[in-house]
Amino acid sequence: MRILMAILGLSIAWVHALPVTAGEVMEGTLRLGAPFADHAVLQQGMQVPVWGWSEPRSRVSVSFANQRKRTRTNADGKWMVQLDPLTASWTPGDMDVSDNRGNSITVHDVLVGEVWLASGQSNMQWPVGRTTSRDLVLEDREDGIIPIREFQVSSVTAQLHPIDKASGVWKNGNYNDYSAVAYAFAHKLYEALDVPVGILNGSFSETSIQAWTPRIGFRDGEDEYTQSIWQRMLETDPSTSEHAAAWERYYRELEHALADNEERIAAGREALEVSSDRPGNLNGNRDASWMFNGRIQPLIPYALRGAIWNQGYANMGQGITYYNNLHSLIRGWRLVWQRPDLPVYFHQFYSPGNHQLALVPTVGGVAEMRLGTLLARDIPYTGMASQIDVQGAIHYNQKAVPAQRLALHALRNQYPDAVLPDGRQAVDLVVNGPIFRSYEVHGNEVIVSFDYAEGGLLVATTDRRGMATPEMIENGEPEVRLFYLAGEDRVWHPAEVEIRGEQAVVTSAAVPDPRGISYATGGVGWNPNLYNSAMLPMTPFMYYDQELVLEKNWPDLPLQIANYEPETDRHGREFEYRRIPLLSTQFRENAVLQSGVPVKIFGGVGVDSWTPAHEEGLITFRFAPEGGNGNDVIEREIPVTVGMEEWYVELPAMEAGTTPYALDVAFLVGDEVVQERNIRGIVFGDVYYVAAPNARFGVGEIAPAEGIVRVMERRAGRDGHVDVSRFSIAVSTQPLNRFAATWEDAGTEGVAAALGHRLAAKSGNPVGVIFMQNNSDGIRLSNWIRAQDLQHAPSLEQDYLIVSARYPWGPKYAESVRQYIADFKTFWSQFVPEMIATRAVPDGGNWGWIPSRRSVVEGHSMAARSWNVMGASFAPGAFKGLVFLTGPSHVEGEYAANYGTEMSVLANSWRDQFGLQEVPFVYSLPEASLAAGITKPAGIQAPSKLVQISEWNVTSGLIDRIVAALE
Repeated sequence: MRILMAILGLSIAWVHALPVTAGEVMEGTLRLGAPFADHAVLQQGMQVPVWGWSEPRSRVSVSFANQRKRTRTNADGKWMVQLDPLTASWTPGDMDVSDNRGNSITVHDVLVGEVWLASGQSNMQWPVGRTTSRDLVLEDREDGIIPIREFQVSSVTAQLHPIDKASGVWKNGNYNDYSAVAYAFAHKLYEALDVPVGILNGSFSETSIQAWTPRIGFRDGEDEYTQSIWQRMLETDPSTSEHAAAWERYYRELEHALADNEERIAAGREALEVSSDRPGNLNGNRDASWMFNGRIQPLIPYALRGAIWNQGYANMGQGITYYNNLHSLIRGWRLVWQRPDLPVYFHQFYSPGNHQLALVPTVGGVAEMRLGTLLARDIPYTGMASQIDVQGAIHYNQKAVPAQRLALHALRNQYPDAVLPDGRQAVDLVVNGPIFRSYEVHGNEVIVSFDYAEGGLLVATTDRRGMATPEMIENGEPEVRLFYLAGEDRVWHPAEVEIRGEQAVVTSAAVPDPRGISYATGGVGWNPNLYNSAMLPMTPFMYYDQELVLEKNWPDLPLQIANYEPETDRHGREFEYRRIPLLSTQFRENAVLQSGVPVKIFGGVGVDSWTPAHEEGLITFRFAPEGGNGNDVIEREIPVTVGMEEWYVELPAMEAGTTPYALDVAFLVGDEVVQERNIRGIVFGDVYYVAAPNARFGVGEIAPAEGIVRVMERRAGRDGHVDVSRFSIAVSTQPLNRFAATWEDAGTEGVAAALGHRLAAKSGNPVGVIFMQNNSDGIRLSNWIRAQDLQHAPSLEQDYLIVSARYPWGPKYAESVRQYIADFKTFWSQFVPEMIATRAVPDGGNWGWIPSRRSVVEGHSMAARSWNVMGASFAPGAFKGLVFLTGPSHVEGEYAANYGTEMSVLANSWRDQFGLQEVPFVYSLPEASLAAGITKPAGIQAPSKLVQISEWNVTSGLIDRIVAALE
């Protein structure tokens, strides 16, 4: 049974796609496991399970390569046979499967060779055609056989519990669509082995390592971190006592919160949001195990040689726990495949960023994630391939060489007798770069010894424009800028390196008595660095007094680095509070503020836009002419208390002019400044707020006015949302985020510029235009009305009931919370047990879903969404005038008849929210020729003016009439 979801959920509702059936192999009630589809590659040299489903108590026969195996289905209809070990073959074969119910299936073009699982997030998913792996693309064999093939489950992506029944497709050619890492890995195997290679691709973007780990992988972890994840797994298994206790507690917390709200309302106080952390692994459908359940479980127990892993971006901030997660991942894969010796080879994280790397020592985060990866080599039958000498954005281009480094491990360990194209045997391959073993201090020298440095160390660098194949630099030691030394004061200083065979001798004139050494913990990328004779890069390391340096054991963070001021501190409160929306949208560099009236400057105090303050602090405020002091300065201190949501300071009325003002606001916790905003170039003049539909405007040539005319427009992609964006149009509230709205010179193009220059020409004052335009079609007037005010328009009664169910003040809020509880109870009592019992998705959905907070009122509404994003962060506002430009979607069909009352509500809602009862509200009113049956507003509080329009295009003439109406 599918629980209905509404887009009004207070928690995320995951909408799933319709089932993808491409590649599904079934006939009547006979069905094959997902990987058994045309163009499959079967594993040579070991038993090959073949499985599927039919009617219970059916007889099933499987024939392939002169073998015929028979079996019966169990009570659930599941069957499985084991083919005897097969010999690699380029001859395509057919696999015939039939049952005694008259059903039969033939899988065509099946080869036998080597099969590997390739898993991870988007850097494993990224296609050949967009990377250097395209330079390895093979021609088809002369006999037309495609030597490398790739399979991926397509009907299921992510589910809460493991799914067996799924379907997918084997790619057979068009290599540019394959996984770039997996293809380059398979290509190197193919070159050495000359057998078909099959890839089982289990990868997807924006996924963590936990998402690809089977539940059982967490079970046996002895550390506290892993056991905490296992407890979450138990909380989403309805058969466990942990589940019952957690969800009873959760429901009870929600009911208590509702009861508290009833008491608050009875006492005349504001109702509060009802929220509580959901138990279990329900932080969206990319949470722990979800991706494994959908994309890998349907492959088990397909015969394969081993697995490769490339991932890390989603776990960058989690540091050393990557060690625990790799153990859980590999332990889990081996348990579900019943292969305790399953080889798994993994990449150590690359050097992210397209800019010049800060090549200084670092701890925590990425550095310790790389360290955790290195330490996970203690897992038997694994190996690590470094890609520290590769640099790029989220999806780096040079994937071929790192993938080939993974293949070195596979060739040496799984195919030791293979003869490589250069005549060597695979068993003789060097597969690891130099790895720190120990160091000794002799005077001012730190002498470092390494494993895997046979043949001596050398200096090389990779080329960002090519394959990233390292090229040796003769006498290159002076170019290496990756070593640092620290003495007793624990300050890290740049150091020089001298190569002495297999050892590195490191010195720094600033550190005569060294105690600590660091190499490349901040990354390497394209910079010169150390390699062994096999041209494999050295792995980063950091030690002090013979102990590993970790964030948790270093006494003073951030690390003290000589002559280096970090751009971003990733430690302490400054990093924790980096997303405080300390100033709301309007208060930015070069702002124009309204003259002649008091102006409220305000912002948030929570660690992000959605939360109140969680500890006490202090806001310091200073406003003055740039360079001004004495009586010109306005200074305030605002205490921040726990639970406080925002702060404000009201400026007195200021005269219009070009004098630039400075605004300095800081947030202190204790004596520490956790965020500071220093705004310059503020002037006072006339400010107008303008809303416009998604349309092209032809305002003609714009005559620039003398003086200051500035415009603020939406730069973020979104123009509406179900939640109120109180302090920022953009999702991000970090001060320098690239989607934040900014004040810019108006220029000479567009409606905002035309309006601003005409107004400035009339007044002679600086002018600011806040121009908020929808980029979506189908926007209604109701989109621009605050949720609480929808109730004032009879035509919006249903919208009000639907939308208000999201908010504690809404009449249906408590009922919606109780419906949410009921939906979860149905989810746990019906949907999930059916999924567990059948090992299939009950509703056939691709993406798994989680019950969401939904309105108990039937229907769907987009009301209030434009206001939430493009209006709420400007209120209260000090403006000279308000302008609403009507578009076709506002008056089409039945909306024309409701236009009058809804525009009245919109105008009054704006006035109330901005706190502006006396400024003109100007709106464009379509003639009847544009909107048959349109009604005129009769309830807008004065002053308001309409501007009649006979065409939808905004012209120069219309701008003149709006300017006149605003006077």
